[in-house]
Amino acid sequence: MCDSKPLNNLNIYIDPKSKFTKISNYSITKIIKDYGGSISYTINQKVDYIVTLNPDFKNTINSSINKSNIKLLSENYFLTQQNQNAKALIQSFDLLENNSNGSTNIVDENQTYDFNKSSLPKKIEDDPLQIINNPKYIPSQCYNPKEKQPFFPEDYLVLKFNLLTNTYISNKQNVNKFFYLELNQATDNNLKQYYRIYTQFGRIDEIQKSNSQHRYTDSLSDAMNIYSSIYSQKIEPGSDYKEVSMDNIKIGSKKRLEMIAASSSLSNENGSFKQKVYNEETGEEIKDIDIFQGSYIDRNVCSLIQLIFKETSKCLIKNFSVEIGQNGIETQLGTLSLDQINVAQSILKEINKELVKSNSSDSSLLNSSLISNFKQDNLEILSSKFFQNVPSKISTKKDRGLKDSVINNMQSLIQHYELLEMMKDLTISFNSKKTEYQSNNHLDMKYYSLNTDIRYLHPASSEYKLFMHIFREKEIHTRNEDFIEIVNVFRLEKEKENKNFNESIGNCQYLFHGTNPSNIVGILSKGLLLPDIITSSGGKRSDFGYLGKGIYFSEDIISSLKFIPGTSTGTSLIIVSYVALGNVKEYTNLQPELTSPPKGYDSCKGIKSSDFKHNEHVIYNSNQSKLSYLLEFKINNFNKLK
Repeated sequence: MCDSKPLNNLNIYIDPKSKFTKISNYSITKIIKDYGGSISYTINQKVDYIVTLNPDFKNTINSSINKSNIKLLSENYFLTQQNQNAKALIQSFDLLENNSNGSTNIVDENQTYDFNKSSLPKKIEDDPLQIINNPKYIPSQCYNPKEKQPFFPEDYLVLKFNLLTNTYISNKQNVNKFFYLELNQATDNNLKQYYRIYTQFGRIDEIQKSNSQHRYTDSLSDAMNIYSSIYSQKIEPGSDYKEVSMDNIKIGSKKRLEMIAASSSLSNENGSFKQKVYNEETGEEIKDIDIFQGSYIDRNVCSLIQLIFKETSKCLIKNFSVEIGQNGIETQLGTLSLDQINVAQSILKEINKELVKSNSSDSSLLNSSLISNFKQDNLEILSSKFFQNVPSKISTKKDRGLKDSVINNMQSLIQHYELLEMMKDLTISFNSKKTEYQSNNHLDMKYYSLNTDIRYLHPASSEYKLFMHIFREKEIHTRNEDFIEIVNVFRLEKEKENKNFNESIGNCQYLFHGTNPSNIVGILSKGLLLPDIITSSGGKRSDFGYLGKGIYFSEDIISSLKFIPGTSTGTSLIIVSYVALGNVKEYTNLQPELTSPPKGYDSCKGIKSSDFKHNEHVIYNSNQSKLSYLLEFKINNFNKLK
């Protein structure tokens, strides 16, 4: 190797999804270290270069990271250094400034290189960090954390890691375990190399009680044989462990946890931070006051964003033990990847097929108990696969939801599908880079992920007064307007909805759409959509409204209250949409099988004081409505409402 240190003081991240064929990951890592560079295991503000094959990699970087100073580096740079025949300027290997295959100009213009020569690169099958199919047995001692350990330098590299999970759910018991492997490399002052295999294992819902072990060796070959033996034992048939491709895994050795914490801390410093605030009268500290800096968003809108994402997080924590973090949907083990969510969705479709098939079976011809047992076994297997891809806390007590963990009815399926759809929307939004501003504030990132222009209406503004006039006209006939206290009004505008809205249908009215506050994020992100998630895959829903499969609206807030639980702040939220009703077909009897209005009509209406308690308007095409306002309000003297 060359004696110079061209990578001195540079932090370099190696894209784990790039399958380098010209040079191994191990060789890239070694060259970086030999040439004075540092390996970064997370993408943060300190990263200078990313080694990748993907010229669009920057589009996958979290928006909280300022990506303007990060450059993409071709694998060819490391080939030239490995060849030792020329000195190459690292700037000449920028993927975005050179052609698509990463070829570049070398400083020595008289020297040419054939990067396809077998003598130059190590092929990927020769990668010393690849899992070995038939590993050799290498005797090794296993050390628990409290035992005296062999010497191992404190400064070490994390060369590779794998995360496995094993989930099985039934009415009687559950298995919900993880197993994590990590390979460490360290070098002492005499350039002697040491290797350590770190393992961590336990229940996913009790990570704080998990166990860890260490195995030591002074040979990379021995280390990989030990590592591969452990890995192979876990994934062999009958073991039921499966590898998961999770983003930002947040378990591991001390060094890896320090790197994760440093990355999180850096993000917090550039986004929001906690500042001590004291009550002026009592002098006591007020806990959990967020001070937001550097935000492009109006502070009232910031407060709304904080509230609706908190409500969504509460729902996800309750149902999946996951929450919305700075990197996306956070589980106990790490951030869910889009691949995991897609696999989980496909499993839910298999559960849907199983439910439809079992419901259509002729139990008069077969033993119904055998059908029931067979169906339950299949649903337990499929539910286990689902939670293996979406790691969650699962009760170990028979009387505390263990039975409910099996997705064995249409109501449970619909709930899981819709929550997973929400998680998918958020993951896609977090991964996309659609902001026209460079902001490191995490609330700005969440705001832009909604793809909705949200404007706070000041009470003194003319638009606020116009809205209040419309609102009072709608509520005054209920004689309940005095019980409703308006807290905030926000104007909503989605460019796609404005483009698709079919105003020519006519009879346009402002109507209310009540929903759980945990659904507001999804509605702002995608708009109001028809409830066709399950029916699109061949299933039948039993939770359509009184007028079938449509989007429902009411004429006043009071009629929607049964759909609107309060938020953590004591207020409630409701959507106001501009709806093109056109020619309306009125009904006094329930029509739950409707999927469209009768011929000659554009929408349907249930008339109050009949089978309908309140007036209900239903449209069956999403281009007949567009989001207009989001109303935050309080109900005073709820028991006195008429």
